[in-house]
Amino acid sequence: MLVAVSHAAWAQAPLHKLNIGTLKFAASTDLSVAQKQGMFGKNGLDVTLVEFRNGQEAIAAQKSGAVDILLAIPGVAMQASERGFDLMAVAQNETSRASPPDSGSIVVLKDSPYRSLADLSGKRISVSGLHGQQTIAAQFVLQKAGVDISKVGIVETPTPSQADLLKSRQVDAIVTVDPYTTMLQSSGVGRVLSWHFVESVPEQPIGVWYSTSIFAKKNPQAVEAFARTMREAIQYMNEDEDRARRNVAEYTGLDPALLKTMPLPKWDYRVKPDRWQAVIDMMLKMGELQKPHTADEFMSDQIKAYIAN
Repeated sequence: MLVAVSHAAWAQAPLHKLNIGTLKFAASTDLSVAQKQGMFGKNGLDVTLVEFRNGQEAIAAQKSGAVDILLAIPGVAMQASERGFDLMAVAQNETSRASPPDSGSIVVLKDSPYRSLADLSGKRISVSGLHGQQTIAAQFVLQKAGVDISKVGIVETPTPSQADLLKSRQVDAIVTVDPYTTMLQSSGVGRVLSWHFVESVPEQPIGVWYSTSIFAKKNPQAVEAFARTMREAIQYMNEDEDRARRNVAEYTGLDPALLKTMPLPKWDYRVKPDRWQAVIDMMLKMGELQKPHTADEFMSDQIKAYIAN
């Protein structure tokens, strides 16, 4: 009887409202599924989704109080934290893969003469942002291949426009992600020269949920409930690949035929501190972080509960 009364009292408790900042791409399908399947409500949350074009926009919105939790690539959040933004990781959403194929790639034209990263020395390369983790990972593997980064022409271009620049030969290579990696390969236009996420830091975190440390401390149960919901959503997405592909197609509007060949995001809530540290060290080495940090500096108590043993 006591258990029944306790459960009834919990069920009647008001839901905690959260505004969640998200980016509409395949990897955030799990968030949409969590809302559609009622996972948030089951965990005591009333969630409103707010879409942004990139992580920088979402971080600015969080600073103004418009969102409580946001999705960003860790490198961007680490840079913002170092510059005084209050950002704390509360749940991991996605990592790169341990081996190819992966989402992130450096692509050249199929008929181009470039056969290795070393061939891109002195060439023009399109990136989606000048200082993001994706660009740093690409520069890192280029540098490992012996390329002098200072002599590479970096062209900042919105991701959807990169393929056109490549096709018109205005750039020699692009640093991109899926669905564009798969689209360029399947159309016979592009050829992958490097899987830069995998080749820089395999299994590096590339999608993480952040709140402010103040919000996480004032609302620990709500943040724990969010992290728990995202774990359940990720488990749901990973249980059935065909169902996951259908959900991605429905959420993103991508062609189901394209999704048959496109690698699914590597949804993973389990945190590997050594992979986080490797990203931090890479960002520091490439000059995007100004001082050394340890991985746990950027982690809340809630995300530490999911550290992989």
